[in-house]
Amino acid sequence: MSDEEKSLLDLPSPILLQILSTLPPTTLLYVKIVSKTLLNLTLDSEFLKLSRSVSPATIIFHQFNSNRTNTLKFLKLVVDYNFDHDSNVHLDLQLYFPVEPVFLVGSVHGFVCFNYFFGNVDGIYILNPTTREYIILPEPQRVRKWPNLVTYGFGFDPVRFEYKVVRIYQEEIRDNDTNGFHYYKSEAQFYTIGKGYWRSSVEHVMFCFGCRAYGVNLYGRIHWLVSDANGNELICSFNLENDLFESFPTAPGYNKENCPNLRSLGVFGRCLCVCDNNADTHFEVWVMKEYGVTDSWAKEIVINITPEYNDWLCYEMINVLKVFEDGEVLFLWRDDFLFLHHPVKKTLKSLDIREGNLLACGHVSSSLSLKNFEAEVVNVF
Repeated sequence: MSDEEKSLLDLPSPILLQILSTLPPTTLLYVKIVSKTLLNLTLDSEFLKLSRSVSPATIIFHQFNSNRTNTLKFLKLVVDYNFDHDSNVHLDLQLYFPVEPVFLVGSVHGFVCFNYFFGNVDGIYILNPTTREYIILPEPQRVRKWPNLVTYGFGFDPVRFEYKVVRIYQEEIRDNDTNGFHYYKSEAQFYTIGKGYWRSSVEHVMFCFGCRAYGVNLYGRIHWLVSDANGNELICSFNLENDLFESFPTAPGYNKENCPNLRSLGVFGRCLCVCDNNADTHFEVWVMKEYGVTDSWAKEIVINITPEYNDWLCYEMINVLKVFEDGEVLFLWRDDFLFLHHPVKKTLKSLDIREGNLLACGHVSSSLSLKNFEAEVVNVF
């Protein structure tokens, strides 16, 4: 060990943690390799808080199309909301993960979760694009087969300091005594990274989660917009600490005549939000200002649909991707393109960055290694 390295290790832990948290991921990865002491420090919960606070936030894009293009791209908005990207860090998923199709579920602390399925088989990849490590989760029970449905979520439990994948298996129940009336009985199967096996929740809920939208990770819970047996819309969450379902009322404006595929759940700053594109004349965003409190829903954004925007704003699902410091909001329209809206300036700008269809979510790079989790077989790509 060099004299410089010894001097560094002599620093008080709080100062050393602050220094390490400012290093870029590639440099930090090298530091962790050469020093076991520094490796242990980077696993400290205080370091993780610091590193996440200083890491530059980006948007991760999963682009796919009929020509078998399957690419992961990392971009950040710079001056005048142009995209800055480095083609060197784009990943050709088809090259490393030949099972297709694969779909982006979410990103937490630099770990990216993908769902793949073919036929009746479906499963999960977890990868860290910075360390170029990945794991393949064991195949869960309960086969994905129509008319039963499956959806996923990926989140973090800040109490137990655990990362979990949640699989919602939805079994269709038909009542032959009521002219074929049907509803869904749903259970959660969850996998804690480092445990090596799936577990099932002790309870079921009579909700339909659908299969199009993946769960929203916030406050140690994963959330979905769901419908009950009577067709009412609710927000259902799965608590990652106690592995139990919870539910509360959705945003105002929903009625049973609405198309559920025109409403989406997301995160607006640090609050849950619902985007509603059912109206002919406008698109709106509702924000739950106080978590779990029904009376705190507030209409945050209204975009009037003028003839200029009628061709590309109407009648499709819209998702919030990011809220910037000046209030500008980045949206994803269906899986086709992005657009920016400033609620105060009333500006609307379409951004074309795609070749094919895309899924997207927020992402913060991290050098956390999957090798830190026991019971996992870690591969490198």
